[in-house]
Amino acid sequence: MTLGDWNDSWERLMAKYQPGRERAIERMIDLVASRCAGAAPRVLDVGGGTGTLCSRLLERLPGAEVTLVDLDPVMLTIAGASLPSSVEVVRADLRDPDWVARLPDGRYDAVLAVMALHYLPPGRLTELYAELAGLVRAGGFVANMDDMPDADAVVSASDDGGTPWSAWWERAAADPVLGPAATERARLFGDSSSAEWHPPAAWHLRALGAGPVEEPVVAWRDGVQAAVVAFRPR
Repeated sequence: MTLGDWNDSWERLMAKYQPGRERAIERMIDLVASRCAGAAPRVLDVGGGTGTLCSRLLERLPGAEVTLVDLDPVMLTIAGASLPSSVEVVRADLRDPDWVARLPDGRYDAVLAVMALHYLPPGRLTELYAELAGLVRAGGFVANMDDMPDADAVVSASDDGGTPWSAWWERAAADPVLGPAATERARLFGDSSSAEWHPPAAWHLRALGAGPVEEPVVAWRDGVQAAVVAFRPR
């Protein structure tokens, strides 16, 4: 398989496991297009994976200046091959507050995350929200979309084998191109299931609102999935 084929297979896998992701990406792009002045907004995609959001954004706003941040070597290998050279692809660990130092200089009109931050524990996610808000220009915004139940927080574990999810990663590990990246991924994250933490939207509103932003709001909700958005004061 080529890296383009791997990208396509990843998108099919995401459509199965995150059925609201496609609609969320379109809504994020609508938000950028409607709320960022000019045809060349500066956008940061946090936990951007293989670059789906970046690709779709550039189809809609070809003049956008886009940066993708992720840590996963497999995702970054696919993103580097799939995205145009104009996209800045940055390897950084969001668990480490020093991740910001790896970014290009300057602030962003929009800082976006789609189904990307649920692996962070509460304390670190609260810190990250403040860091993201600090990267936004006056009048710009932070937006995070994820599973945000109306009631209590939900803790779950990622797939531990025997499903299309684990089969995809097994094939990636055996691939001559992705194999070295998969080995590095195992070193970084280990082979065990990772915990996923999904607090209600009200928690996200409080955490995001603690940063240098105006009062956050729930921009939309589709069942358990929701997006919180907060603007930096002008």
